Amino acid sequence: MPEGDSLVPAIELRDVTASSGGFQILSGASVAFPEGLCSVVMGAAGSGKSTLLKVAAGLVVPDSGAVSVGGSDLARLTRKEELSFRATTGFVFQDAALWADTNILGNVAMPLRVHKPWMGESTIAEAARVVLHKLGYDEGMALRPAELSSGEQKLVSIARAVVNDPAVVFMDDPTSNLDEDAAEKVYELLAELKQKRRTVIIVANSSELAYRFADRLGVIKGGSMAAFGTYDETVGRAEAALSGSLARLRARGSRAAARSDGAENSQRGDV
Repeated sequence: MPEGDSLVPAIELRDVTASSGGFQILSGASVAFPEGLCSVVMGAAGSGKSTLLKVAAGLVVPDSGAVSVGGSDLARLTRKEELSFRATTGFVFQDAALWADTNILGNVAMPLRVHKPWMGESTIAEAARVVLHKLGYDEGMALRPAELSSGEQKLVSIARAVVNDPAVVFMDDPTSNLDEDAAEKVYELLAELKQKRRTVIIVANSSELAYRFADRLGVIKGGSMAAFGTYDETVGRAEAALSGSLARLRARGSRAAARSDGAENSQRGDV
């Protein structure tokens, strides 16, 4: 965390390495994501962003290093503790990763059916409809994922990730494949999550997401963290840390008052 930053980490990676198919993807990656803040990690394609996020969420087991959740080693959680962690987190996959044989309403309702079955099916279904409505999706509840566009699938994936009101939300490129109106719905949802002081961890190469919402901004390069700090600290390192996206952020100048809803940080159409 930045020097002097005493915020409690919700998720912390320490010297993590990870590989796939014989190729090393993460190499000594260390980062602490503060509780109750929105952290955005940017990086070029192939830099290890998605793997970093999956390791942080416990979806990929690292080759070495440690991941801690609320101060506890993720690898040493009991089965009960792991289930509790899953119940309080949501994950948006880059490719949506919806269940192909389940309709849209069923996909979004699944976390509630698994973690809060006591709510009852009618209440669960209504909760799923409400979050889909927030994202502008009101029709086609009985459709299968294959019948949706890639953008619609991403919206459904986001709805599924937040329907359980998780304490921590992991998002992999949440505005990819979205048109301007759909992206704006996602921004509204992110503003709501920030106002509720949820921990949000986003990996993307979207300068818009960073400009509007990043309380902490990081850069991953070659599988390790090249920078991580407050927005101003990281943007100030634009030349040293790489990234055309960081340079674009620097060109935009200082953000207006850092409002939690992002309203003064950007204008619609800046995407």
